Amino acid sequence: GTTLDRLDVKTLAGLLSETDDESRALLMAYLDRRDARWREHAQGDAATGRPAASSGKMSEQEAYQILGLEPGASADAIGYAHRTLMKKFHPDQGGTTYLAARINEAKEILLRRHR
Repeated sequence: GTTLDRLDVKTLAGLLSETDDESRALLMAYLDRRDARWREHAQGDAATGRPAASSGKMSEQEAYQILGLEPGASADAIGYAHRTLMKKFHPDQGGTTYLAARINEAKEILLRRHR
């Protein structure tokens, strides 16, 4: 019964293993915006026996969610959504390399079926 901004980053990262895929993707995006270095800390915790926060291979459903598209989107819509997000989240624009990589991965996954 509390807001995310009242929880510390370590607690939020710990919740990742307790959530479904959709909630995990949202929580990871929130953590990326709140503390771009949270993954480094999570990976450091993995060395002490705690699993690193990782969603593994991206599903097609997650790719649609990342790009903000509905299933069956056209190649043009995928390209447009990708460009729009990269303008906001590219590391040169204040985003993180992780976010840029996830956006690129989402585009590649969705464009495979158009080839």
